[in-house]
Amino acid sequence: MQAELKMKLKLALAGRVDVEMGQFQFLNLAELKARAGDSWQPLRAKIYDVSAHFIEKRLDPDDVVFRCQGGFLIIFSQLTGDSAAVRVGEILDELSAFFLGDRALNALKMVAESRTVSPEEFLDIIARAQPQDLPVPPAPGPDQAGAARDVAGWREAGPESSPAPATRRWTEPGARTLNIPWDEIVFKPCWDARRNSVTHHLCVARRIVNGWPAYGRDTFPAINSRPLNRLLDHSVAKAAQRGFQRLHAEGASCGIIIPVHYDTISSLSERMQYFAILQAVPVPIRRHFLLRIDAIPDGAPVGQMQELFRSMMPFGAQIIARLPYGVSDLRRFDGCGVGAFGTEIPYRLGEGEVATATVQAVLGLVTAAQSLKAETFLTQIENASLLGASVSAGVRLFSGDLIGPDADRPAPLRALEFNEIVHRTIPPDDEAHIVRI
Repeated sequence: MQAELKMKLKLALAGRVDVEMGQFQFLNLAELKARAGDSWQPLRAKIYDVSAHFIEKRLDPDDVVFRCQGGFLIIFSQLTGDSAAVRVGEILDELSAFFLGDRALNALKMVAESRTVSPEEFLDIIARAQPQDLPVPPAPGPDQAGAARDVAGWREAGPESSPAPATRRWTEPGARTLNIPWDEIVFKPCWDARRNSVTHHLCVARRIVNGWPAYGRDTFPAINSRPLNRLLDHSVAKAAQRGFQRLHAEGASCGIIIPVHYDTISSLSERMQYFAILQAVPVPIRRHFLLRIDAIPDGAPVGQMQELFRSMMPFGAQIIARLPYGVSDLRRFDGCGVGAFGTEIPYRLGEGEVATATVQAVLGLVTAAQSLKAETFLTQIENASLLGASVSAGVRLFSGDLIGPDADRPAPLRALEFNEIVHRTIPPDDEAHIVRI
């Protein structure tokens, strides 16, 4: 590292309890190198020089930027939290637009994030990042390559495009092969009580077991499920994009809810792989996507949640959190920027008369969410009485068999009145389905 950069780093870290860091990482460098052949070195220099120019002219005078292997690291001197995330997002959007418009560089993709770290952690990160001129990183993994293909798909898809069928096997880095337990990925309609419309679709994996549907993570055993969690989240995110893409190509739209397990995005390396998929959605389209975080640990540090949720905000219109049924203390989410909280109604509570305790649980969630200026949602809605009580309590978004059947693709936004839902005829077999999403 140059002496001048060492001095700037020392000054930037002096007296800091924590550091607001921005990180930019290139994808597909190996592909560009193979395509460029003998022209690679000047093309590589152009990539870094252009990126440095875009980044540096958008920084404050006391910010520090480091060129590292495969990207850049930034220390913000003044910006923190959402402000830093917005700045990183702006830089990423402009750089991505530039690369897309250059024929020689249109295969180049970037992912980026901002987060708060200790000075010691930043020094460790920059030591491992190896600043300055170093060899090009190895070829991207399957998820990164898939994200690049999805970006191209947004430009090339026409009305005949359709979501790809679920792949039945997947090989992790390290050559471990997993059997995929779910049968397909479907879209569940979601009703907005305030707008009296089906405004969103929840994208979720489904498996039929002995004639009954299981959804999401219920499609595989909980034991040793971490690799399957990651595979599920990556597969659902891609299917959600393809489903919306087909609808968008026909001139229609709706909101899409994409669930992701907290563990999939809790570590930086896996988060960047997941973000590479979300990055495939053009910025103007992202307002149609909501990102739902599942299985948030009770003991998750507030600082970690704030950092994680902020880093996801550039990829969707809203961050929503799914909680266990009965949870109504949301104080730990203060300052996390969650736009909606929700839960699944247990199947045993979805039949017959609605118990007072169930109504109180729903009302407790609504009251707690309102204190954070957030909305609420419920899944697995089977009971018209519970739907009415929940609407009266202030819940806004609902999904479940009562709202509508699963579909292999999302449908355009459509009006649906409360009375139409509660008075429609539902076949007995459908009423008996166990729905867990």
